[in-house]
Order: sequence, then C-alpha cells, then structure tokens
Amino acid sequence: MSIIINVQALKEKLYNPSLVVMDVRTKYESFKTGEAAYENNHIPKAVYVDFKRDLSGKDTFLPDVQKLAEKLSRLGIERETEIVIYDEGNHRAASKAWFVLHYIGHRHVQILNGGYRSWVEAGGEVTSDISQREPKHYIVEEQPHLVLHIDDIKTRLATKQSVLIDSRSKERFTGEKEPKYKKAGHIPGAINYHSKLVFNEEGLWKTDSELDLHFSKLKEKDEIIVSCGSGNSACMNLVALKEAGYENIKIYPGGFSEWIEDDKNEVETGE
Repeated sequence: MSIIINVQALKEKLYNPSLVVMDVRTKYESFKTGEAAYENNHIPKAVYVDFKRDLSGKDTFLPDVQKLAEKLSRLGIERETEIVIYDEGNHRAASKAWFVLHYIGHRHVQILNGGYRSWVEAGGEVTSDISQREPKHYIVEEQPHLVLHIDDIKTRLATKQSVLIDSRSKERFTGEKEPKYKKAGHIPGAINYHSKLVFNEEGLWKTDSELDLHFSKLKEKDEIIVSCGSGNSACMNLVALKEAGYENIKIYPGGFSEWIEDDKNEVETGE
C-alpha cells in the first residue's frame, strides 16, 4: 500500500467504517494552534491528535508510547484500524505522525497529499462536528530497532556499513549558514538530502518514480539512517524513502543538535 494518498482517493473511501482520519495540524491560517483549527473545521470523521502532547515527549523525540496508546484507544483506534493523516499541507507533522505510528507497530497508515489545504482547494467536505467513536484497546508493538542513538551512529560511521543522511538545507549542511545551533556544519561522513526536495513545486509529494530517481545513489547501501537537527524534518525523508521502495531505514532523532553537545565530536563543513 502506498503511503501517500490523494484527495480523490480519500473522498471515495471517507465513509468506510474501518477508516479513521487523523488531524495533526499544528496551526492553520489565522489559528495559532492545530486544536483551534480542528474545532473550527476539519475533514468529516477526523479525530485530533496533538503534535506536541501526543506525538512527542516533554523533552524527547518520541512520546510515551503507553500514553499514546491510551489516547488512540479513547479515539476508537486499534492497531488494525486504517488511518489517513493530514496536517496543514507542509507534510512535516504528518510525516512525524506516520513514523510514530509505524514505530508503535501500526500497519495501515497513509498521508494525505497536500494536507488540509489540498482538501479544501479540491472542494472537499468540512465540518465542525466532533467525531465520536466507540473506545478500543490499542496494543503497542514497539519497534525500537528503528531508532538509533549517538553511540550507534559512531559505530556505524566507523565501520562504513551504513549511510547517514542529513536532511537539513544545503547551506546548513555545508556550514555556510547556521541560524540555530552553536556550531555549523555536519556530522563527519554524512551526506546531504534536503528534506524539502522530496516535494514538487506545488508542495506535493513527488511520484514514486521521481523519488526513486532522487535517491538512486543510495541503492547500493545496506542501511540508510536519516537525521536532521532534532528529528522532525528527517521524517519527511524517511517517508519518501519508504515510498520509493527502500526498506532498511532507521532514524537518528538526536541529530546534529545532539552531536555538537560534546565538543569532542568532530564537525565537518563543506560538501
């Protein structure tokens, strides 16, 4: 099953009783929070899941998985439920949500191409009615092997068995520009695939064949690790790699921000 679903395909199966639509917007137009946007208008049948409260920990990339399971249970979602996720349209929150659900063992998850923006532009139905579903019991099947830590990265880079992708912009990767962190550059040995390049000029996901071409230099690699500054942008590359047919993909959510915490860790600049 393709991860990316277009507006028309969602329209055709929207009222399938086995389907749950998940709104993970963080803001939208004049609304400062995703929850306020959801309460005003959303896709029919949609339930709201908060990006910060439900899909992230207080100071961690991943949430408390049992708390997330409790939330999903209250929303009437179990592990076999089919889910379509949408955000405001930049696919950032939706990609993180896709990975988190994938991490806890959810098998049937798709992302709406273009998010809520594309749905509205295509004349999709919207409502302010809050969907009520019968509670279920969500059983987590955690996949800890998908998430790597800094020691894992050091081991893998030393043995050359994997490739580490830095998903930040080229200027930040090379060290020409760094608006956020105390050091500029990248983890030695990383290569740069800016996450925004998996989208076309309209901001929609590129096709499977376009993504296959985009990542074609990685075909000889046994393991692909995605990273960025702190994990969220890397999820867009992870989804794109999955959509292009790559299987052995991990994420290093600590990313460049964690790497530079220890001054003993070297940093490279340039391409």
